[in-house]
Amino acid sequence: LIWTYENPEKIEKEKEILKYKFSVGKLFTNIKSKVINRNYKSIEEKKNIEIDSAYNTLNLNYFTIPTYSSYGGIAQIGQDILYLSGDSEIFLLKKNIDKKNDYKFQKINSKKIMNNKELFIELNEPKVGKNAEKYFGTKDILIEEFDQFKNELLLVSSLDYNKTEDCYVISVLLAEILDQDPLELSKWKKIFSSSKCLSIDLTTNPRFAAASAGGRLVKLDENSILFSIGDFYADGVNGPILSQDLSNLYGKIIKININDLTSEIFSFGHRNPQGLYIDKDKNIFSTEHGPTEGDELNLVLPNNNYGWPLATYGTNYKSSDAYKKVANDNKKEWPIDKTNNTHDNFSKPIFSWGNQMGISNLIVYEDEYFKKWNKNLIITSLATKQIVRMVYDYENKAILYKENIKIGKRIRDLILLDDGQIALLTDRGKELNEYPEIIIISKKE
Repeated sequence: LIWTYENPEKIEKEKEILKYKFSVGKLFTNIKSKVINRNYKSIEEKKNIEIDSAYNTLNLNYFTIPTYSSYGGIAQIGQDILYLSGDSEIFLLKKNIDKKNDYKFQKINSKKIMNNKELFIELNEPKVGKNAEKYFGTKDILIEEFDQFKNELLLVSSLDYNKTEDCYVISVLLAEILDQDPLELSKWKKIFSSSKCLSIDLTTNPRFAAASAGGRLVKLDENSILFSIGDFYADGVNGPILSQDLSNLYGKIIKININDLTSEIFSFGHRNPQGLYIDKDKNIFSTEHGPTEGDELNLVLPNNNYGWPLATYGTNYKSSDAYKKVANDNKKEWPIDKTNNTHDNFSKPIFSWGNQMGISNLIVYEDEYFKKWNKNLIITSLATKQIVRMVYDYENKAILYKENIKIGKRIRDLILLDDGQIALLTDRGKELNEYPEIIIISKKE
């Protein structure tokens, strides 16, 4: 009785959890999980289609991933492709060296990263619904060699739940790749966590806005990586402004020293930098979700301020999302833009999409396999389900040409393979039989 009297908030939380556990929503979630496991009957099923582009007829080879997961990432390891799911499961898409363009998935029994995802879902799904499972998890992976390490490193970015404080951060973990065949990893080591632990109530609609988490990883030099962190919709309209506040790490690109584990803000004023790539000439490009009609391609320079949320070429959202209560649909403006959509006095994007894009990751294509694509930017899209090839004028820092290549799937990630082909990672679909896929793009000979 005394504990009950002194802990009314905990009692209410337990009531919420119990109420949800016996609700129709929870029952549906349990049924859905069973159906998902039963639906996956096509582990060996593959498909191949051809599509036209400006300079090539492209072969698209589809390989269905044997887990119904969102987010995660892909990276090349030897001749194979490593996929880490949003739930920290590891699969290898293994190449058949005796047969061209033939791959097969292999599940790797490896210890999952410790991010307390299951606990976060249990405690917060009653409050935020399906978004707890969908958005909490790993965001990206990176496999690279660094001088101070004997072995290649596997780096992972992930949301990370603190039960004691009932809040979450975004963290980077690493493991050494002790052996490639069979794949063997060292113990996971956490090397970075964002400052300021976030509550699901940081924003109000939605309460848990981890769709705007960022999370992309790239190697900067032999000692450092760059790591993009989104603003979690804390933008001055739906919550406090985090991107312009240098006392926290949200809405920033962070430089992390993987040897001494120090970190610093590299650039700021970002919204949701989903893509990050450094080319052979050390140009740093990022792709960033903006508000409506405001997705951006940026050239990232140290200490630059990219303006968000005080500057954007985009406008308010018109659908039922975070801004509906505040924004006036008729005005078609971002409510706190200080530049009249000019982006003046802030670092301007190289390019900003004036229509729906739903941008995700990018690469600079630096290979001779697709000869006429060499030095072009290849950018992926979620909403428009396409890749975009852009010819970039490096001298004038301008886009000269843009080609949209329809893929027909929401694309989350892409990598350039050693043989010059391109691998895409798609999102899982809304239907229970729409598993994520890895698509390998080659050219028709």
